[in-house]
Amino acid sequence: MIETDWRACVLTVGAVLLGAVCEARPAVHWDMISLEVKSWGRPVSSWRLLADGSGSWTETVASDGSPRNEYTLVWHEFRAGPEGYGQVEAIVSQIPDPAPDYDDCKNLITDLPYGTLRLTRGATTIEIAWNSGCMDEDYRAFTNTLKAAYAVVAGWGSAGRILRIEPAEPAQGSLIG
Repeated sequence: MIETDWRACVLTVGAVLLGAVCEARPAVHWDMISLEVKSWGRPVSSWRLLADGSGSWTETVASDGSPRNEYTLVWHEFRAGPEGYGQVEAIVSQIPDPAPDYDDCKNLITDLPYGTLRLTRGATTIEIAWNSGCMDEDYRAFTNTLKAAYAVVAGWGSAGRILRIEPAEPAQGSLIG
């Protein structure tokens, strides 16, 4: 004779019925998602996105005719809402766990942008380093996912309100110059 756990069945049916009645909301797994892009030791751009959809995007702007390591940092503020956050989180969730390791790369091009993806929940931050110089197929899929998230947030950020503009200090020991 097969025994049935009626309590589990009732809870499952109840959960299904409640799910049909409750408003669908994106699941939030991280308090903040952020990404930074660097080249030759200097910032190129970065962004931070909170679970409520508020965020900031920083870009570097070089003046025409200025030396390559003289640039200005421009901070933008934007609001993408929880739906926007959910969109970026869905993209980032496609990254394999563990992410591919650049040190295992077989097909390399030097001097391309690199950076760090940070996923924060409470007091814990997971940092995932990346380097777009790895041309291995699995690594390209990984960096293409980062590029997709970057493109979405950069669209919001570049259209966002400018909070401040300030000259940046050249990176210490920079080879640019």
